[in-house]
Amino acid sequence: MIHSFLTDHYLIIITQVLVTLLLVPFLSIKILKKAALSYGVRVFPKATSDVYQFIKGASKRLWSAAGLLFVLASVIVGHAVVKQTELFNWDNQAGLMVLYLLAMIPVVVMYFMHKRLFDILKVHAGPKRSASLKPRKLKDFISWRLATAVCIANIVFIGTVTYFTQSPFDGFAGYGNLIGLVFLNALFAVIIWAVFNDKKSGTFANPYHRDAFKRKAIHINLVILALALFHISLSMWVSGTALNEYKLLTQSVYLQIVLVITAHTLTLPKAMFDEGEKG
Repeated sequence: MIHSFLTDHYLIIITQVLVTLLLVPFLSIKILKKAALSYGVRVFPKATSDVYQFIKGASKRLWSAAGLLFVLASVIVGHAVVKQTELFNWDNQAGLMVLYLLAMIPVVVMYFMHKRLFDILKVHAGPKRSASLKPRKLKDFISWRLATAVCIANIVFIGTVTYFTQSPFDGFAGYGNLIGLVFLNALFAVIIWAVFNDKKSGTFANPYHRDAFKRKAIHINLVILALALFHISLSMWVSGTALNEYKLLTQSVYLQIVLVITAHTLTLPKAMFDEGEKG
């Protein structure tokens, strides 16, 4: 019974649609309201009227986008269920990726909503900015627990590739996978370096707030990198150990986690709400 529950393709697909196009937008709205009320109104009381007006409009825009996409995704999935075919009469794994990309649209909408919110707050922030007298280094922004997780993920990846090079399965790329590993690590290293050196933080007058925002962004990038490496390793094990019936489940769970984390990047660090912290 548990096996059939975990390998039921239609149940997996329906769950992904519900999570990514209903739960994530709901959480995203809560995130936006918290940023607007707990940070925007508290730090910029003169912006209260503009903030409340913004929240009302932003909620309508997000739910309009999410609602339309939920109906579209439901039609796509419903067609597959009724006809007992794979998504788009094509392939469920590729179809899951299409549904994931559709679910990214409300997250992108929310990104622009947050950008609009901070543009509003910037008007009330004034030109004054303070700078930290304490020099910041990249190591000050790194969580060593997360860095350790990334190192472990790399070791697991290399060990997995080494094992299946000795006992390959159909479609396995051998040591060529290590080129992808180097590229993935290099890509995230560039992203983290760019975040660390980002000078565009005009809304945050407090340098401690600016640093907290950067630190959180770097931590999330480390989490996504570790998850990506673990997921790729797991996918190789699923393919190489004749457990292909679980492939759709592992892919769907991974996509849902990444989407939730992506939406979470829009939240403000806890330090933004702590008035007692200094830079």
